[in-house]
Amino acid sequence: MESTRSRILRLLQSNGSQTVEALATNIGLAPATIRRHLDILQRDRLVDFREVRKKTGRPEYSFYLTEEGQESLPKNYDRLLASTVEGLARLSTEDINGRDGEQVLELVFETLSREVYSQHERELTGKRLSERVEVLVNVLEERDFFPEIELAGSEMRLKLMNCPYRFAALQNNAVCSFDSNVVSSFITESVKRSECITSGATHCVYSFNIRNGDMESIAALAAK
Repeated sequence: MESTRSRILRLLQSNGSQTVEALATNIGLAPATIRRHLDILQRDRLVDFREVRKKTGRPEYSFYLTEEGQESLPKNYDRLLASTVEGLARLSTEDINGRDGEQVLELVFETLSREVYSQHERELTGKRLSERVEVLVNVLEERDFFPEIELAGSEMRLKLMNCPYRFAALQNNAVCSFDSNVVSSFITESVKRSECITSGATHCVYSFNIRNGDMESIAALAAK
């Protein structure tokens, strides 16, 4: 079973920040128990807090993940390094001619994303949008992106609750072109990245419109 402290870290990652009372409600433990776990997480520099002032009453404290806390959650830098080296090794002189380092990196991650798509192309051919989304979600889950689906009217929002390449992406957002290209290649609709951790957002979010015929099946996926 997932430990209480792991659940706290995941909840803070998902929500950005939470009070002791909110964490206690979500986890089903007494606030005093949650505080003891938070004390340990603070000691280990995985969480920190900020004061939330209210119009009346005592101030509350909202807890959030530090960078150390973010890095304590599933990451896969070994996979990123191996894939990047492999992708660079495949580039020809013609591929890199006239490109700067940033453009070469984007080309590598674009190529890697096409390879991910090609591995699933047969099962995607002729499929409805909801079926393509389901395959995409499974691919992202396997790679520790922890995807979640939200519906807002006729728009679907795909939230990546975890970035397995977070530190690398914050250093160079060319890394983000990998998941951006994967999402775009699996979804036949026009996809936009509406939020990104490289711009200070809590999560990367991809959005696109859903046709009426796909709404019910997408809603069923979101409810899973």
